[in-house]
Amino acid sequence: MILIKNAKLSNENVRDILIRDDKIYKIDNKINQKDDYKVLDAKGSFVLAGIVDLNVRLANDTLNKNSLKKLTKTSLRGGVTTCVIMPDFTPRLDNSTLLEHFNIKAKNEEVSLYVAAPLVDKSNEKLNNIATFLDNGASVIWTNSNINANLLKRGFEYARMKLVPIFCRCYEPNLDESGVMNEGELSFKLGLSGISKISESSEVAKIAEISTMNNTKIIFQALSTKRSIDIIKDMKKANKNIYSEVSVHHLIKNEESCNGFNTYAKIFPPLRDEDERDKILNEIENIDILTSAHSAKSVLYKDVAFEEASFGLGCIEEYLSLCYTFLVNSGLITMKRLEELIATKPAELLSREKIGKIEEGYSADIVIFDENESYIVSDKASLYYNEKLFGKVKKVIKNGYEVEI
Repeated sequence: MILIKNAKLSNENVRDILIRDDKIYKIDNKINQKDDYKVLDAKGSFVLAGIVDLNVRLANDTLNKNSLKKLTKTSLRGGVTTCVIMPDFTPRLDNSTLLEHFNIKAKNEEVSLYVAAPLVDKSNEKLNNIATFLDNGASVIWTNSNINANLLKRGFEYARMKLVPIFCRCYEPNLDESGVMNEGELSFKLGLSGISKISESSEVAKIAEISTMNNTKIIFQALSTKRSIDIIKDMKKANKNIYSEVSVHHLIKNEESCNGFNTYAKIFPPLRDEDERDKILNEIENIDILTSAHSAKSVLYKDVAFEEASFGLGCIEEYLSLCYTFLVNSGLITMKRLEELIATKPAELLSREKIGKIEEGYSADIVIFDENESYIVSDKASLYYNEKLFGKVKKVIKNGYEVEI
């Protein structure tokens, strides 16, 4: 058994926490230690529920033993104990045999790794065998918004039948011309093709309308415009089962990070202009969940011309520090609200019981986070290179066991 002393919960109350087997057994003002307890003194550091990230990709979009192991290690350093991996990796997830292979490999990792089932095959013209995927361990359905509308409709019907959510990435590429960054003055100045805001918001409106037909739970992934958030806010009046997700990067950074052709700022959806970033930040109370939008790419795919560079960044190991520095330490939200955005609500949407909260009876997925510690990001491939971040993950407990980070 593990006894955590002097744990500061997200509501600022200091308590002792006793862990027995894989559960939080007791939370009290003071719990007396016994000889068979392993005692961890949090010394007033925050003790939070392990982060649940619903929008994660494997390194270089490749499924292998090393990419799963790398994701596990970097996730734990960022306080993430549960990940849902998007299925647009290589080899393509198009059969139950590969899904079984993924599940076997994932069981050996110290982070709970789930995978989304792709709604359609590589051609985007044929429905995958969704029922088989879901029956064999896939946790949600994933789709792009711009596929055939009838296939989308059938996907929603499957989601309703199987009682699983749909994760949807909203983008209509035909409204852009192979865009590589936000469409605006800076893209014009750099001579780079732009990705318009309307290519996202128009698809959000379409998918939101379709979702009302089945009242299916749907998560709009990594939104980057206030208009998209406004549409969802309005549609919630008719369908309470639609949810907005925003990456922490779109709350922190703007398109100026792309200046100088910085390929490490090339992400999808793109970082928007400062006015848009500020508008989204002001909508923080109307956003349902946050994500790291982790999609690590090696130097091989980034140290090239901006147009040729891959989309994506790998900052999951700084995830909790980023959220704390720019959202909590700045005074924008409380730690309690942050825990809701990155752990409690994502766990609820994933329909995984007993994770995402520090409460008696819940799984002992726990992060000890010292907000008094700070560090400089030393990774030159990071979007946040040389920046000072506040707070650091000190220990992680997963399923009742302390794991190495």
